[in-house]
Amino acid sequence: MANSIIQNYLIGKGSATAVLKKTLDAQATRQRAHAQNIANAETPDYKRVAVDFENLLKEATDQTGSGSLKRSDSRHLPTSGLDMETLEPQIRQESPDPNGTGVNGVDIEQEMAEMAETQIRYMAALELLKRRYAGLKSVIRGQP
Repeated sequence: MANSIIQNYLIGKGSATAVLKKTLDAQATRQRAHAQNIANAETPDYKRVAVDFENLLKEATDQTGSGSLKRSDSRHLPTSGLDMETLEPQIRQESPDPNGTGVNGVDIEQEMAEMAETQIRYMAALELLKRRYAGLKSVIRGQP
């Protein structure tokens, strides 16, 4: 019983921990995409790549209401129909921007700004995950 509760808390399909882990994966994928775009800014016929994740996560969380269990009593544990195992960041190629800089319309300054923003998002998700594990650790040790 206790093992399943801890497992659901840590790696449950719809747990906040699973969402944070997928967010970290998506931000790492996005960083690689920005690095690839910067490295290939002057490469002929290169198409910029971008990563979509936040909209997919929002759509997935909006749809979970239909498959969730009903709570008939406020003392029942809440459930989630969100399955994070199937949610993956989507990588897409974009058409060259005629107004951009470089051979392919990749704007290096824009890529660098987005790279910095991605790093901030990664660090924020990492901090939240760290706090979640610290909370669990204090509960296991019986500390307030």
